[in-house]
Amino acid sequence: MPLAEAPASYEQLRERYRRELFDEQLPFWHRFGIDHERGGFCCSLDYDGRRVNDEKFTWFQGRGLWVYSFLYNHLQPDPGYLETARRTKEFLLAHAPQPDGSWASNLSREGAPLAPEADFYGRYFAVEGLLEYSHAANDEQAHETALRMFKDLFRQEMAADASGPITQGFWMVNINIARQILDRESDPETAEIADHAIDAVIHKHYNPDFGLNNEQLNRDFTRPSEEATKCNFGHSIETLWMLMEEARRRGDVPLWRTCAERIRHHLDVGWDWLYGGLAMWINVDQGAYEWPVEGVPGADLAFHAVGEYNYTKTLWALDEILVASLLIHERTGAAWAREFFDRAQQIIDDKFSMKAAAGQPTYVLFADRRITPPPYSSRQDNYHRLRALILNLATLDRLVG
Repeated sequence: MPLAEAPASYEQLRERYRRELFDEQLPFWHRFGIDHERGGFCCSLDYDGRRVNDEKFTWFQGRGLWVYSFLYNHLQPDPGYLETARRTKEFLLAHAPQPDGSWASNLSREGAPLAPEADFYGRYFAVEGLLEYSHAANDEQAHETALRMFKDLFRQEMAADASGPITQGFWMVNINIARQILDRESDPETAEIADHAIDAVIHKHYNPDFGLNNEQLNRDFTRPSEEATKCNFGHSIETLWMLMEEARRRGDVPLWRTCAERIRHHLDVGWDWLYGGLAMWINVDQGAYEWPVEGVPGADLAFHAVGEYNYTKTLWALDEILVASLLIHERTGAAWAREFFDRAQQIIDDKFSMKAAAGQPTYVLFADRRITPPPYSSRQDNYHRLRALILNLATLDRLVG
């Protein structure tokens, strides 16, 4: 659906997204993905909604908690959304934290730990969900818990004795959560975290040699030789639109423009002009590079690639393009942003959607370069697709208004 004929096209697109969100996606998750008996989300679903297993990956509990709390806060104060969020919060806090202070990365349906300590993403998604829930339920304890966890996680990762690389994904979750906190309250430590994240993404991870963001750096922000020419396109676009929204909150027009320009460059370089969709990675000038096997969190898929580009295709990256390009088009009217929005939506409809094949509003989440649908799915996404619909409805409301 092109955006060229505004404002009518905005209204049509808004209606389409409302229909998918409220008439298709949310009923699907209510029927198949939400555990109404014990709380939380089971995301190991085939295209037709059948549960492959009942395990509850910690990432997806925090993400689902955010989605349903955000729906209640911003789109529709449906008591059912708040109840889903409440029960997810209770399941998460009752079972994910372990006696030794760690968090389980995966839980049984009943809450028994199935896998060792979660990486920081699992805890950050829990923080994001708890913060949004605290405003939906007026739950001060949830707010205090989330804010404490957020600051502790940042301090731990930035401590002098911390080891391992520093990733762009780390800054992504920090700027996204910091912005949501600062939208509602003044907090100097959170504002400082946001400043650190902006500096890291704009000045440290950005590689001026080819105008793309490196995903991984050393602790001192130098570039490890084996990572210096790599870029994860989806993560970069996702992080940059989050920085762009923080720039909007601050009224920082130069920062906003820098983010928008870099999003465009990542799209120009990362878009697969032959088969459509966004490449996952590039290793610049490394034509014979053999990529590590790309696993999928919460699913049993793996992809292998050789060459300068890793053309594994993902739905989540296209959803991030939809959010980023519509925000840019809203503010500038730029034709290129409209065109990338249209391309991303068309590929989602033509290649990733399984509505016709499965009879459900489900999607291929990960695929090869040609976007060949795997014969079955072991996971559906309760976050990126829903978030893209939710956030773009807000943008479209502004455009229509």
